[in-house]
Amino acid sequence: MLGDTVERREVVIAGGGFAGSVLARALHAQGRDVLLLERGRHPRFALGESSTPLANLALERLAVRYGFEDLWTLAAHGRWRRRLAEVGGGLKRGFCFYSHRPGRAFVPDAAGSGRLVVAASPDDEAADNQWLRSDVDRFLFERARSEGVDCREETAVEVVSPPGELQAGPVRIRAGDRLVEAGLLVDATGGSPLAGRLGARSVRPRLQTTLVYSHFDGVACFDHGDDWPDSPFPERWSAAHHLLEEGWMYQLAFGDGSMSAGVLFPEDRPAAAAAIDELGGGGAGASGAEAVFGGLLARYPSLRRQFAGHRPLREVEARSGVAYRRDRAAGPGWLLLPHSYAFADPMFSTGIAWSLLAVERIADLCRRGLPAPAAVQRYGRLLAAEADHIDRLLVAAYRLMGDFESFTAAAMAYFAAASFDELGQRLLDPPEGRWCWRGFLGADEEVRCRLFAELDERSAAARTARGLPGWIGPAIESRNLIGLDDPSRRNVYPVDLADMARRQDRIAARLGVEVEEVRRRWPRLRSPEYMPG
Repeated sequence: MLGDTVERREVVIAGGGFAGSVLARALHAQGRDVLLLERGRHPRFALGESSTPLANLALERLAVRYGFEDLWTLAAHGRWRRRLAEVGGGLKRGFCFYSHRPGRAFVPDAAGSGRLVVAASPDDEAADNQWLRSDVDRFLFERARSEGVDCREETAVEVVSPPGELQAGPVRIRAGDRLVEAGLLVDATGGSPLAGRLGARSVRPRLQTTLVYSHFDGVACFDHGDDWPDSPFPERWSAAHHLLEEGWMYQLAFGDGSMSAGVLFPEDRPAAAAAIDELGGGGAGASGAEAVFGGLLARYPSLRRQFAGHRPLREVEARSGVAYRRDRAAGPGWLLLPHSYAFADPMFSTGIAWSLLAVERIADLCRRGLPAPAAVQRYGRLLAAEADHIDRLLVAAYRLMGDFESFTAAAMAYFAAASFDELGQRLLDPPEGRWCWRGFLGADEEVRCRLFAELDERSAAARTARGLPGWIGPAIESRNLIGLDDPSRRNVYPVDLADMARRQDRIAARLGVEVEEVRRRWPRLRSPEYMPG
């Protein structure tokens, strides 16, 4: 029974995943009174497992700002494996894309047709990671608890009374068997109904997909050794994307030999209709999802061979309505983290980086107390612009999957935008408002907004979509710092620091600084073993 006593807290964070836990620690370090609530109990399964250089940069900034050495360790594969080997994960050297046809084995050719490889790091030491989320989330939650954050598991959150539209907080919630008033409520639950009760209405997203997924053991390497043309790294250690007639499959390998794999079925694609019907719109039981997954493998000889000895480590599940969107990300007395506000697709591994950027922002907003209404509105406007920006890229990529050359143009747009930010954040000093207030992937910058918008428009019409391979090079030219869209590369793009050093003049010009500045700061491209200071 709920009594009359109301517990009053300055900040309540609902959701004890990695983002909620890191935010709770940062706010606690700043002197805020924080309550962190998790509906389940760690360890628990979660998706969103593939990190990127932009995510690692955010981890490093948070580490330095708040003295969180463990975040510095998690930001590079070599450091992680040496100092936190007990936290499960896997090596991620970059992105690989493979175009399959039903009934035909995948065979790469020297011209790069049907295969795209983009490295994200020069070596294993500096590489990104695949996050075994059950381990990472538990580790970060326990770190928050050990540092003095009030952390409660098995505590469901229900909004009892949201604040009025014209006056901020407090938000009254039911947290397990207690009533709690929060000066600021942060929804880090990841798409739960909590946001709706706060007043953020659901909006129908443009992408409509169904996901069939699990973790597996006994999955063989797809790249068949070292005989593939120009591989800059063993391609198993990547975020692997297999483009299929029905949709696409992701594969993320962990260091213990297991793999996270799933298939996204677009609900408007005729080839996916049979699978979605068999799932009953995502409501089928485990046996139905496993049958759909097995039926898909049977259509593609190379995937069938790769998964010949596979064993699910948990039930194969189906989830409909993978993409979602709310009409706003902030209101009086509350904020949504990105994964509670909007999600489109995991195609380019944007989730972890975007979430960590928002963690930085909220911590910055609360550094002197609870944020003013104008600051809350600024946060909401920026998330909305970023969600639209990401959506344009992903909708275009889905439209173009059937023609690999055109799809590659969409990928070039992403990699140009992401690498421009990565190099800028490594080589330049932060702006006065901090890097975290710059729009994700250039969402607040005219050049990249125009790039993604035009990509979206051109991909929608057959005539202009066919011209994308010729259009993309000039379109990304001013943001292309790493030599993308180069025919001589044959769709394989390593991270070659020596080659990049030879193009320092070009990099400096596009970043808007003197080349001497770039040369002086070049060592920043390699993050040191230990956290500075």
